[in-house]
Order: sequence, then structure tokens, then C-alpha cells
Amino acid sequence: MGATSSSVFAFQSFRLDAAQRQLSQDGQPITLTPKEFDTLLVLVEAGGRVVDKEELIARVWPDSFVGDGSLARNISVLRKALGDEVIETHRGRGYRITLPVVLRDSPSVPSPTEAQTEAEEVAIVKHRPWSRRKAGFVFGAATTLLILALVITRFLALDHARPHASASVGPIRSIIIRKEGAIDPLDEGFKLYFADETPSPHVLYNRETNGWDRWRLVSTNQNYYYRPLSAEQKDFALQHDWKLTCTCALESGAGFAIVDFAGKGPRFDIELLQEGDRYFVGLIKQISPTLELDEKIEFAGVADVAHPHTYELRYDHTTKTASLWIDGKQMAAGYRGHYQFQEDRGLFFGAEIYGNASKGSAVFREVRFEAQ
Repeated sequence: MGATSSSVFAFQSFRLDAAQRQLSQDGQPITLTPKEFDTLLVLVEAGGRVVDKEELIARVWPDSFVGDGSLARNISVLRKALGDEVIETHRGRGYRITLPVVLRDSPSVPSPTEAQTEAEEVAIVKHRPWSRRKAGFVFGAATTLLILALVITRFLALDHARPHASASVGPIRSIIIRKEGAIDPLDEGFKLYFADETPSPHVLYNRETNGWDRWRLVSTNQNYYYRPLSAEQKDFALQHDWKLTCTCALESGAGFAIVDFAGKGPRFDIELLQEGDRYFVGLIKQISPTLELDEKIEFAGVADVAHPHTYELRYDHTTKTASLWIDGKQMAAGYRGHYQFQEDRGLFFGAEIYGNASKGSAVFREVRFEAQ
């Protein structure tokens, strides 16, 4: 991660020991997962420079392709641990740490005996003749300037050597793209598509957890968020087993979660549908000129906005088919997707009109695509 075995960073009341992989505040340890620690370490090493999202992802997950959602979650955790104002978001670019960072050479914490010895040495200095104290002050000032020069040189070297978005990070070993909770999908690397009118997104409050944990998207036509897949990512996914997960609910019309392998393979759709006071889960095999479903399963839980259920497509690369699971129970198998209206959107989810509904309104707690 660019830190030496003796790298210790201090910023305000925090202390980050790269060698021991420990973070503390005023001597009290703060628990982080390895990836959360790595994310903070990259930001701290940058010393106040804005770190691009691509650079953060490449350094924290060097062997995997992950979406911005994983990074956004790490940033959210770090803000809870350090304070919201400590990490600054630069929309469309990345993040930076706002506190002044000091690099210290020694990771060791003085023992009580060492601390007492240091205090005694300070007392002795106070009673030295001026000529000797003057020499000590000159030496101390010179040492301080040397340390500052080393710190500046180190940060300049890190800035010069940092990986760029175009740099190769090796072969793909796994893919994880995720939208979670009430985080704005735009902050998680998704783009917004909307047809004919401005979309109406909202975050929903959960009284049971005292937090905002769902994202609502409303449309009088069709609106969705999407995250394209590269040709390499499509190839990898189609040669491995993958899973498309949507923990979501429907208020009216239709909602959907889709993965599209345009140019490499078919498109797979999970659809939540409302027909009067009945609700269904469908797997699309044709959209035009009429909608045809490979499977259509009635499930009242589709409308449970307070407690969204989990719908999954599990793909078997050996049979090239997907099975539908609802809340961990298999409900259908043999789904081969379709090839209509492929727009190379990759992973996308949203709401649309359906049947007699005047609008589509869908709620999403999590949308995830993973292959490994």
C-alpha cells in the first residue's frame, strides 16, 4: 500500500500504524476491516491530495473488479469512525482527507519509563546555560527542517508513482458491483437514464433501525440506473458462475433488475409486476411486440416495501442457464435470457409503467451483481 514497515501517520487525535495495521484515537483502538483500513491508508498516504476513485479501487482491490459501491461503503464506515468532516468527497473524482497528516518514523509508543526519562531530559535542558541550549535549539530546528523535507519528498514521490485509471491491474479474478441502502447510486458509480421526464428518487427512513436504508425511484415512463460492463468483464462473467440479486419491492407498475451482456451474450431480467391487487415475479423472454414471460410467479411479498424480499438469478456457466430464487428458495430454472433491446447497459435497475398503472414506483435496498 506504499507504506514502509516503520510508517506511522498522525492526524489530529488519530494515529495510524501501517506496520501493525492499527488505527487509534487518543490511544484507544478503532476496529476496521482490512479493506477499510487499506482505504484509509491510501487517503492518509496522499497527505491531502484528492485520490481518484479508480486509484483507490485499484490499490485496495488489486485483483478484483469492484464497483464504486464497495468504496462508498468503506468511506461511509470511515466517516462514522473518524467524523463526517474528516473525509471530503469530490463529486465525479474521488476523496481526500481534510486533516493535516504528519509522518513519523518510529511506530513504537514510549513506555512509562521512557516517557519519564524524556521529561527529565526536558527539565535538564531548561537549566542548561544559554550557549548550550542555543546549540540544542539550532540542532532541533535543523532536525525539524530535515524531517519536513523528507515528508514532502515522500508525498511527492507517492503522487508521482501513484497508479492511473488507465493502468492495468492484472487479470480479473472476481466482479462485484453493488448498490446498497439509501446511498445515492450516482455516488456508487452508476449513471442515470430517464425517459421523457425528470425522475423522482427518494430515500426511505426505517423506524426499526433509525436509519435510511432504501432508495425509491418513481417514473411515469421508465427510469433506471445503470453500470456498464467492459468486454473483459462480460467474458469473465459468462465463463464463470454469477449471481444477480435484488432486495427490492414494488409500489406500482413494474420494477426491475437486469444484467445485459450485449455483444457477448443475452440479457437477463428480473421483473416485479403489479396487476390490480396482485403481484408477480417474472422472467422476461420477449418485450416486443408483446411482453412474454419465461416464468410468472405470483408472490404477495413483492409489495412489502417495509421489508423488501430478496430475488436472485443464479447463473450456471456450464448449462448457460439461470435459476430464480426468492428468499433463498428456488422457484424456477432453465432461464436463458433474451436478446431484445440490448443497449449495453451492464447492470441496471429501475421502475417503469406497466398494465393500467399511471406510474412505476419501485424501492431498492440492495442490487448486486457478482461473478467469481
